[in-house]
Amino acid sequence: MSMMTEMLLMTITLFLIATILPRIYWAFAKVEELHHEQNTEQLEEFLVERNAWVLRHLACGVGAIILIWISKTGPGMEVSSSLIVALGVYAACSLFFAALESLLAHKIHRIMFEVAVKVRMRD
Repeated sequence: MSMMTEMLLMTITLFLIATILPRIYWAFAKVEELHHEQNTEQLEEFLVERNAWVLRHLACGVGAIILIWISKTGPGMEVSSSLIVALGVYAACSLFFAALESLLAHKIHRIMFEVAVKVRMRD
């Protein structure tokens, strides 16, 4: 049963990697497009969406770390080391995605500040 759980967790992790990385790449491209259009309203909406994704990824990563901690320190918990490794890989991926989304949110914030400064200088 443990082997099946490990394989399921690794399948989920690989599926997340295959779907989230292209979505993050698309988001970077969308930010560049909105920057060239100087569309601040959509950039603000996009920033709120990115911040929500950062929180989601952080929650998943921290949740996986908590599960690892519980399985290591819980009394009577006999969890295989390969399942803990699979959880660790999932936690690392989630935290990596949170970092990428955070970088994107920072870039959006910087672009919005830059656009605001240009508008003030024109006025």
